Amino acid sequence: MNRLVIYLLFDRAGVADAGVLHALRGLRPHASELFVVVNGSVTVESRVSLGAVADSVFERPNEGFDVGGYRAALEEIGAERLATFDEVILANYTFLGPVGDFAATFEWADAAGHEVWGVTEHGELTPDPYTRRGTMPAHLQSHWIAVRRSVVVSEAWAEYWASMPEIRSYDDSVRNHEARFSPFFAERGFSVGAQFPAGNFRVDGAPVANPSLETPVLLLEAGAPLVKRRIFVHDPVELDHRGVSARDVALDLERRAFPIDVLVESTARFAPSRVLAGGVGAGPRVLRRASTAVTHEWVRDEASGDESATISGLHLRIVRGDFWRRLASGDTRLLGADLVLVESVAAASLDSMPASASLLARQRGRRVIFERAEPLAWEFADHRSLGMVVPVTPPIGTGLLADGWRGARAKAAALAASLGADAPLDANSPVAPFAGFAAYRVDALRELAAALGVRGFAALETRFPDGELSRLLDLLASRLVLDAGFAVSEAETADGLASDYALLAAKYEDLVADFGAGVRAPHRFARARRPGGSRIAGLAASLFRRMPAFEEPLRRLAADAKGLLARIR
Repeated sequence: MNRLVIYLLFDRAGVADAGVLHALRGLRPHASELFVVVNGSVTVESRVSLGAVADSVFERPNEGFDVGGYRAALEEIGAERLATFDEVILANYTFLGPVGDFAATFEWADAAGHEVWGVTEHGELTPDPYTRRGTMPAHLQSHWIAVRRSVVVSEAWAEYWASMPEIRSYDDSVRNHEARFSPFFAERGFSVGAQFPAGNFRVDGAPVANPSLETPVLLLEAGAPLVKRRIFVHDPVELDHRGVSARDVALDLERRAFPIDVLVESTARFAPSRVLAGGVGAGPRVLRRASTAVTHEWVRDEASGDESATISGLHLRIVRGDFWRRLASGDTRLLGADLVLVESVAAASLDSMPASASLLARQRGRRVIFERAEPLAWEFADHRSLGMVVPVTPPIGTGLLADGWRGARAKAAALAASLGADAPLDANSPVAPFAGFAAYRVDALRELAAALGVRGFAALETRFPDGELSRLLDLLASRLVLDAGFAVSEAETADGLASDYALLAAKYEDLVADFGAGVRAPHRFARARRPGGSRIAGLAASLFRRMPAFEEPLRRLAADAKGLLARIR
């Protein structure tokens, strides 16, 4: 089949990441022509990477969201050339795939013979979430929509694009393109179908409106060749409200041999460390017991005081003391290792804890990183994209999960900027070695070592004196490892996780019992009361908690006001 694939890319930094290139390479065997349209621009390096797989790379102003990009690409190609293709696919960067390959999808499409088709479908919703009235129709999802020549040469095709209003927001794009496209052509007599219709996915007998976000594992089990990126960078609490675990999806992708390095690189720049560690980092990891047989011997280096051993083919080095200073100095003993197991002198996060809780946290940290060095090494050997592991953040006798920065977030952000890192920092608490213990893959630290060498450790200490620089590096390490393209994870023993679960369950029950039984209610109320939160949102949350019958009418009124403002604008 003579097939044109138009692939839309947008990236604020102008990067065509591993996820984009993996998708394009998967599409290449099925495309007579592969046309990449970029909303904005790409770096020179990314343009070269795109040019190696695509036939054309077309950069344009970042206007009109995906709709503007597709329309500009169609105009650039021209109606006459478009009519020479048997099929035109409009796809974009918001999915990760192929999981396996795309061959089965194209075989299905050829057998089905639909004139308009897609991979996934969004089911109908009542009320329409954008107007709070009527029904949003079932529709093909816009990350992949294909049309046959009979559509492209029709008057309906020209009518659709000519009638498209200006797209100024994500909501505009959904309402005026994604939710409109397939119903528009179905109403005009064209056959429409999805490889994985929403109606095929039900939970406890109830239909699922958006399987790509609400039941992604079921979608993969059904044979879907793609998964939404959004799952891995989205607010975990919001995903929880939908009954979705990013960790489960990541593990399922790994079982299906999807390249995990692609998953990590495609998500690392778009979410804070704790979101990523619990998703693409597949954490917390449960460390197995070490083998009873002696498989390695620790050798002490008298000059440095380090200890080293080889486990699972990896050279490990235990480092105690001022690790970051040694890394910045280019210490070849560190840089020659595969893994470094660190006990930091900088940790001060436990100072505010009761003495017994602080002691327990340090004991568990030592057990996870040092005493379980063998199973820890197994994790790094089995997962080549894993760059950093720290013990699970201590929940006993501390509020570190709520305030791990301990007032240092602004300084950490300043240091991150000095080191060239601009990805999101955690709002409350980063993944960090709070008890002073961490394991790092040395390759994941080489960029940081180079940056510290350029900036000069001593020069940075003048800005962050009295040990503050090392403490900040402990807090920033996960962000910098992620930026280097490696995953970050927490780890514990099975017994430790069982103890933590029991305590966290008790704390959660105590906190949320007064806020209503709804899964969203406690979080909605708490978030509205945060410093800087909307006063209106706070009042609404309080009202909905006391009088839930008012929620839907007020949300409908808000939707009407939003729609009116959009029309005035």
